[in-house]
Amino acid sequence: MSDTCKYKTVLPVCILLGIMSISCVLSMRLKSPTVDEFAHLPAGYYYWKTGDFSLYGKNPPLIRLLCALPLLSMDISIDTNASEAGAGDWRPWVFGTHFMRKNAAAYSRIFFVGRIPVVILALILGIYVFRWARGLYGLRGGLLSLLLYSFSPNILAHSRLATTDMGCTCFMFIAVYYYWRSIRNNGRWAWIGAGICLGLALLSKFTALLLLPIFLLLLPLSSRSKSKFWKPLKVGTLRLLEIIVVAVFILNLGYGFQESFKTLRSIPHESQFFSKLNRFPFNAVPLPIPAAYLSGFDRQKLDSERGVFLNYLRGRLSTTGWWYYFIYAFVVKTPIPLHIGIIICILYAFGKRDRERDRLFLLIPVLVIIVVFSFLNNINVGLRYILPVFPFLFVWLGRLAQLRLRQVLPRWATGVLLVAYVTSSVSIFPDYLAYFNVLAGGPDRGCHHLLDSNLDWGQDLKRLKGYMEKNKIKEVGLAYFGHVDPAIYGIPYHLIGQHAESGYVAVSANYLYGLPYVITYTTPPMSIRPGIYTWLRSFRPKANIGHTIYIYELVTL
Repeated sequence: MSDTCKYKTVLPVCILLGIMSISCVLSMRLKSPTVDEFAHLPAGYYYWKTGDFSLYGKNPPLIRLLCALPLLSMDISIDTNASEAGAGDWRPWVFGTHFMRKNAAAYSRIFFVGRIPVVILALILGIYVFRWARGLYGLRGGLLSLLLYSFSPNILAHSRLATTDMGCTCFMFIAVYYYWRSIRNNGRWAWIGAGICLGLALLSKFTALLLLPIFLLLLPLSSRSKSKFWKPLKVGTLRLLEIIVVAVFILNLGYGFQESFKTLRSIPHESQFFSKLNRFPFNAVPLPIPAAYLSGFDRQKLDSERGVFLNYLRGRLSTTGWWYYFIYAFVVKTPIPLHIGIIICILYAFGKRDRERDRLFLLIPVLVIIVVFSFLNNINVGLRYILPVFPFLFVWLGRLAQLRLRQVLPRWATGVLLVAYVTSSVSIFPDYLAYFNVLAGGPDRGCHHLLDSNLDWGQDLKRLKGYMEKNKIKEVGLAYFGHVDPAIYGIPYHLIGQHAESGYVAVSANYLYGLPYVITYTTPPMSIRPGIYTWLRSFRPKANIGHTIYIYELVTL
C-alpha cells in the first residue's frame, strides 16, 4: 500500500475514533456511577487484592479486572475481610456501599479512571468493525460502517461505563471476525485468534456462550462448494475443536485454574436448566471448566427463568416479560436513518451471490442473539442485553457504500440521512443512555416506552448537584434510583414519601413511572413499592435533568 493510500485510510479512521473517544471521555465526566458500575468496579478491585472471585460471582470476572487494573496505582481503601458473604444476591452492592464510604473523597476520580479500559475496548472494537467492513466492501464501506459505529448512541452509552456489556460485545465480535478469517483464508493464526477471543468473551459475560451455537451454525460455510462438502467440513470441525480447546484454556487462566475438573453433580445448582443437565450420564464426567464459572451461569439461568426484576414496557409491569421486547427496544432506541439503511440493505441483500457466505457470518449472530433473548429469557431491563448485535449490523450496512446511489436514493438524500444520523448522536450528548428516536417522541418521551437501563440507570446525580447550585436550591426532597449516596456529591436531601410536600422535589424516572427497587444509600435500606411516587405525575415538572431526574417545585396549602 502506498503512503498516499495509507494516509487516506488512517486519517479518517483516526478522526472517527478520535471523535468517539472524546465523546466518551467528556460525557463520562458528567455521569455518576450507574447501578451496575457501583458494584462492578469495587468487585474488580477486590479480585486483585484477594484473588477471590466469589464476590459478584454471578458474572465472569474479566471486565471487572480490566476496569480495576488502573486503580492499583491509586491510594484506595477496602476491608478485604468485609466481603458480606451473608448478603446473598445483594452482596456486591453492600460491599460497594462500604467501598463508597471508605473512598468518598476520591470516588469520582476512581470511577473516571475505572471507565477508561472500557473506552479502550470500544476503540479496539471500532478498528475491527472497520477492518471487516473494508475487507468486504472496500475503503468506503469500511468508513461507512465505522461512522455508524462511532456515532451510535447505544454504543456510546456503554463505551464509557465500567460494566460488562461493551467488553462482551468487543470480544464476541472479534471472535466471529477471526472465525470468518479462518474459514475464508484457512489461516492458522486466525483460528488461534478466534480461540483466544472466544475465551476472553466467555470471561466477560455469559452472553458469550451463544458463540458456541453461532460457530456451529457457521461451520457448514467452511465448504465452498456442494461437490466438495464433507472433507472441508471435517477439517472445519477439527479446527472448531481447536478453537474450543484454546478458549477453555483461556477461561481457566482467567480464573487462575481454580476448582476446574469438577463433575456437574458435585456443583450446587438451583436453575431448571442445570437440573435437567444433571439427569444425563455425563454429570459424573469431570469438566475442564472452573466450578465458579458453572455456578455463576447457574445463578444467571435462575434469574432468567424466574425473572429477577419487574420488567416495564409502555406503562405495563411484568415478571415474565414480552417476546417482542428487544425488537421494540431496538425500533425506538436506534436512529431512524439506521432503520432506513436496514430496509434498503434487505431489499438489495442478494444482489451479489458471491457475498452470501460472508453476509451469513454477520447475520447469523444477530439472529441467534435476538431469538435467544426474545424467547428464552425473562429479563427485559435493557437493550444492552443485545448490544453485541450492533457491530455485526454496522458491518453488514457497509454494503450500502457499494450500491449505485441512483438506483436507491439520490446522492443528496444519502447525505441527508448520514447528517441526520450523526446529528441524532451529537444532539443527545452527554445523555446517550436516554436516547430515543423521533418516532418514539425523543428522550423526553422515553419513559412512556421503556425504563431501567434503557433510560434511567442512576447516572445523573452529578448533574442534579449542578442544577441545585445553579438555582441556589439548599435542600431537595429526593427519590433517586441508584446506589450512590447523594451526600458524596454534597447534595443536601431528605427522602420523600408517598404524599405531597412543599419545596423542591427530585424523583428518578424509574420511580415516577412505577418501577420498584431498593434505596441502599439510607440506613436502613428502604424498599420502594411499585407506583409509590406516581402521585407526582399530576404536577408539572420544573426541569428534567438528563431526561432521568424530574424536578418539581411544590406548594401545599
